[in-house]
Formats: sequence, C-alpha cells, structure tokens
Amino acid sequence: MTRLLLTISIVFTFTLSVLGQEPLTYSEVVHIENVSQKELYNRAKLWFATVYNSSNDVLQIENSEEGEIIGKAVMEYNPNVFIKSEQTKGNIKYTIKIFVKDGRYKYEITDFIHDPHGNSYGKSSMGLISTEEEFPNPKPMEKRWSNKVWNDIKTQIEGNMSLLVVSLNDGMNKESESKKDDW
Repeated sequence: MTRLLLTISIVFTFTLSVLGQEPLTYSEVVHIENVSQKELYNRAKLWFATVYNSSNDVLQIENSEEGEIIGKAVMEYNPNVFIKSEQTKGNIKYTIKIFVKDGRYKYEITDFIHDPHGNSYGKSSMGLISTEEEFPNPKPMEKRWSNKVWNDIKTQIEGNMSLLVVSLNDGMNKESESKKDDW
C-alpha cells in the first residue's frame, strides 16, 4: 500500500513536471545529532498529534521501521481578493511527509490543492498550486483576477507553511517527556 501511494505520487508529480507545472513544495533535511530514528519517529508522531486536531484523520501512512509518516491535511483559505471572494473561499488541501533516520529528518510539504466551498453563483478553483508565477489556466476575460487570487493563495500558503515548519522544527528538537528523568 505504501509503495503504491508513493508510486502514484511520483507519477502524478512527474506528469505535472512534464506539463510544465512543478507543484509548490517545501522540503528540507534537518540534522539533529545523537538522536535515534526511533526517537525522531516518536517526536514526529507527537508533533502530528499536537498540531492537528485529529491526527488520526490526517495520518495516511505510518511506518516506524522505514521511518516514514505521511499525512493529508487542510488549511483554510479566506481570500483577500474581494471580487468573487465567496466563490474562492474554502480549503487548501496538502500532503505532508516526514522521513526519519538516525540523526536527521526530512519533511516535504506538497500537492497544495485549492478546494473552494463556492456559493449559489458557483465555485472558482485554482486547482493544484504550482511554482508558476501566474495562474496557468485563466479564462481570457479573467486573467488579471485569476492571477490576483493565485498570488493571494500562494502568499497565504507561504505564511501558514512558515509557521508550520517552525512548529515542526521545535517539535523535532524537543526531547520526549518519557526520556526525561525528573518526572
């Protein structure tokens, strides 16, 4: 199951790259000296449980032997572009992956997909958020508006992911309570 999901993810990413759309991705390898894979895995699980209201709903794959945790999460999108804002307001779904090895971990946050709630006039989805500077598929009469929404979404993702990464780094550097002797 793990391999199948990873294969699908790789094929999806490759297909988008071929089409000229590279998915927006945040990724980094972080070194933490003298911390075992098992301890880093436990820290990552604790971080998921602390950050997400229901980590059971978020987590898709948990493999302690391989040192990988993969989850699907959602952030709210409240547009700062007021024209058609009710048609774009909604969620941005994303995938978060954490891989751990002795002395280091890697996070990858990717596959941001705009999923608006919409209203009686319909919904306007920006779809997969890529590294493109402009919205890749605008309707001719809506190019300017589409680009404003596109950039607003990317700005909100950047702000949310900056906070999330700081939280993750803090959580991964925090010794587990069970490791402390003075409790």
